[in-house]
Amino acid sequence: MPSAPGVFCIEADWFGLAHPMSMRPVLDLLAGSDARIPSVLRDAATRAEIEFYLRRWLQVRYRRFDLLWMAIHSRPGELLPGDMRRPEERISLDALEALLASKCRGRILHFSGCKFLRIPPARLTRFMRGTRALCVSGFANEVPWLEATIFEAYWLTLLNYESRTRTGVRTAARLMRREQGTLCRKYGFVMRVAP
Repeated sequence: MPSAPGVFCIEADWFGLAHPMSMRPVLDLLAGSDARIPSVLRDAATRAEIEFYLRRWLQVRYRRFDLLWMAIHSRPGELLPGDMRRPEERISLDALEALLASKCRGRILHFSGCKFLRIPPARLTRFMRGTRALCVSGFANEVPWLEATIFEAYWLTLLNYESRTRTGVRTAARLMRREQGTLCRKYGFVMRVAP
């Protein structure tokens, strides 16, 4: 019997040492619930660490963790780990596409950062073709951390209950729009499935 699909979460520092926040409780909830979603969580404070963990995620031994959750501050088309004042630490959509080029077949990429997917639809299409991702999701608007994280947990649960196929992911997206339509619109939630 194949192993249940899981989540590989790479998380950067959210609001500094004085306000520690983490996806760990959410991942623990998903693992301990009836959904029983296994997970890997890695903290990354620099671009180099994020790139290191992305390469690990692509290794065969982590294949069952086919949903990548990038829990990192962002702005349109750019991840902002660590010290956001240092341009060399930022990760552009172009750089991410180059790192993941043709390696995401059958995988789902989810981005938690505000406004990361406030990009032209054609650019997202190019990213998906370049990476061969099954699905890319995330926010086009500014979102409140706690409320958005609860919303994301629901999205990950829907994805878990459906097959990791185009049909399955489309079904999860349809359910998300139907059941959480108001928040999808408020947050500018993007769920793009490969054609």
